[in-house]
Amino acid sequence: MVTELAADHAPAGLVLRSPFVDLTTIGEVHYRFLPVARLLRDKYPLVQHLADVKVPVTVVYGSEDSIVPPDQSRAVAAAAPELSQAVEVAGADHNDPELVHGDRLIAAVVELAEQIHRSR
Repeated sequence: MVTELAADHAPAGLVLRSPFVDLTTIGEVHYRFLPVARLLRDKYPLVQHLADVKVPVTVVYGSEDSIVPPDQSRAVAAAAPELSQAVEVAGADHNDPELVHGDRLIAAVVELAEQIHRSR
């Protein structure tokens, strides 16, 4: 997972797009009838690894995400030790073009890059 890698090998900055707190939580949202926590081998504890990321983090997510509920992405943003910005794209679902190459996503990436450049 990218946050684990970023904790071990710090990049200049990190953009997380529609991130989830951990895989167990997302599994429980979509498969309430299964004992998800016991079935998963890999939990992908994004927030746990994010605690060790010491670079600016930008979180971009859609307000209508049907895969990763927006409250999950907001929780990730709240947990970022050095949050650059959290960008909620109104009306966007998980795989909508706005979250792949939309203006708000691109602007967030550019702003993070400029922040990093200014700080060096």
